[in-house]
Amino acid sequence: MTLLRKSFFVALITLIAAPAFSQSSPTVKPAIYASYPNSINGSSSEFASAFNATEGQHIVLTFSDNFKFSGTVISNVVKYSNLQSVVIRSDESSNTIFHLSKQTNADNSVSYVGRIINKEASDGYEIKTDMSGNYIFQKSETEKVMPECKQ
Repeated sequence: MTLLRKSFFVALITLIAAPAFSQSSPTVKPAIYASYPNSINGSSSEFASAFNATEGQHIVLTFSDNFKFSGTVISNVVKYSNLQSVVIRSDESSNTIFHLSKQTNADNSVSYVGRIINKEASDGYEIKTDMSGNYIFQKSETEKVMPECKQ
């Protein structure tokens, strides 16, 4: 009976201690866009020019005097007759990408969506529209867009 009791306590202590050892400390990711404003005007003409680039081509998209995105097109794919997506890898960081999609709506108008994101950074930008229908880059938190898997 004593051996069974000792085995039970060893198993109980192991089960209690295991979660404490499996927890890792959170990593602090740098904010690579900390010096930029929370919102930056986007230009539909600059977005449109990105879709003319071919894979492997270097392009520079200028959205304001202080905000340019330059990089190499790593993908430019027409998914459907009304949907095209382009992915640009940044010159400044190979981990930063700009994913931009263009949708042609039923009324032949064009809508753009996209993100500038780096999985090793705490911030990025998402393309949104303001109340007037103009495109803006809105700063976003990477953790909310790409939650880290804890399993």
